[in-house]
Amino acid sequence: MSVLARPQGLPDRVWSLVAGLSALGGRTDRATFEALINPGFTRDNVFIQTKTELARDTLGAASSLGLVDYDRNEAALKEGLELASADDLADYLHDHLSNLASGDTNAVMFEAYAWVAAESDRQGDLGWIYDWGRDEFADKANQALVGEDEDGHPMNQYKAVAWRRWLHFMGLGVPLPIAGTPDFPSPAARISRELARMDLPSDQEIPAGTFLAGLAERMPYLDGGRLFLQACQRMQHNPRPNTLSPLYSAALRDLHDNGTLVLRPRGDASGATKLTEDDSHLIQTFNLVIVPTAGVTE
Repeated sequence: MSVLARPQGLPDRVWSLVAGLSALGGRTDRATFEALINPGFTRDNVFIQTKTELARDTLGAASSLGLVDYDRNEAALKEGLELASADDLADYLHDHLSNLASGDTNAVMFEAYAWVAAESDRQGDLGWIYDWGRDEFADKANQALVGEDEDGHPMNQYKAVAWRRWLHFMGLGVPLPIAGTPDFPSPAARISRELARMDLPSDQEIPAGTFLAGLAERMPYLDGGRLFLQACQRMQHNPRPNTLSPLYSAALRDLHDNGTLVLRPRGDASGATKLTEDDSHLIQTFNLVIVPTAGVTE
């Protein structure tokens, strides 16, 4: 069963489980674990646990993601797993999910994101995400994906909510302050994180092709990556030559604006990588990328 089929097994709870098990030496009995996840409260001298599914779904999500082994009696961290912070967990899960084989029930996490990137390229913008609404978005995503979960569907309106929360945790989505509005699926935070993990020269000009190929390897759901190309093939869409999708273009512009990287065009635009057109922004093409020392943060 996929992690998305565990609706209460959300990122903060999974991290609490991992951190708690680590503090307890990596292993604990089932009763202690359930008390950590869902301690409950006392009212009128009666002990109440309001959401008994919290422990079950959290344990199931952690197990599905390869973090924890468990049986009826105890739960234990995977041997050798050492995660000092929630950021470390996000990095670990990003690497794990990026390398899953197609057909794994959790591969849907990034295959769905690749579909968003490819659909944004086909439509030329990102407004369709909000035009469709939550339920229609989930239905369209489900139709675009391959494989089955325990309920027969890789995505539905309930899984889409959990999916967005996991994306936000890994730096692939930004919650919007408007109630009922889906998160904006920006990969900017994850790109910034991956830049800090890549062996890139600082303060030097990097050819755009080299830079993008490196990110496509680490983030295969973005333009040029394995999952992005797979999504394009499934939807019979040919990406625009030398032009990045709206999803990717918006993220790179945001990172350029906040100083994480510099997109540098040349006077001669031949061979330049084009961003999806945005008349409000100065940068429309770039040949070179510079990663400032100050812009690379852990």
